[in-house]
Amino acid sequence: MLTSVQTDIQYWDDQLTEELENIQASMDRIPDLKGMDKASALDKCQKQLRSAKGSKRSFKMEIRLIQDVGMRKEYEARLQRLDQQLRTLQQDYKALETENERGQLFVQSNGNDNVEESMDGVKAGDNMLKEASALQDKTQDSLANTKQLIAQSKEVGVSTLEELERQRNVIGSINNEVDRIDDNLARAEKLIKQFGKRMATDTLIHCFAVVNCLLLVGVVLYAVLKKGGLPKVNDTSPDDPIRFMLRKG
Repeated sequence: MLTSVQTDIQYWDDQLTEELENIQASMDRIPDLKGMDKASALDKCQKQLRSAKGSKRSFKMEIRLIQDVGMRKEYEARLQRLDQQLRTLQQDYKALETENERGQLFVQSNGNDNVEESMDGVKAGDNMLKEASALQDKTQDSLANTKQLIAQSKEVGVSTLEELERQRNVIGSINNEVDRIDDNLARAEKLIKQFGKRMATDTLIHCFAVVNCLLLVGVVLYAVLKKGGLPKVNDTSPDDPIRFMLRKG
């Protein structure tokens, strides 16, 4: 099943192919024409070539929207062949235009009298053809302008898609940076909690040490106060024979 982009590409492919075939058919009839008919046919071919250029631009813009690389190369090769055919038709048109200009100069060198006499019989018919051709040219110009506007809209759309793609990449980079910052914050929070636990443990140990010291001091004070003070040592007590002997001696 074809996607919308492939459908648009197929449309412009068929449109450009058909226009090139019509241009080729018109050019094949030009050598058999003469006078105003030939000039009118050349003018028509010129407008068809201008329209084909617009279709080629639209075809090229649609190809840029294809994501599949293989399919894009296939359509690019197809466009290249059609573009080469269009260039060949442009060269053929220039050759026919040059030949027509030379023929007009040759007719003018033979004198304007014969030309005026030949034009008298078909003047009314030529005027009607001119009016019909002018109306047809206006219609073709309108279609060409419409195609050109469509091509410009496609260019704006492609530029917008490219800008959105760039912004999406920037947003992706920002998201990655935010995730990295979140990881760093989570790691820092974990380290802070570990440091807090360690500090709490050290403080508890200090508290126990202080309490033990206070208890020890309390026991000593309690013992001293309960016995009325520290016992005094009597130097002359006969209970200490060593001291007695030292003093005596």
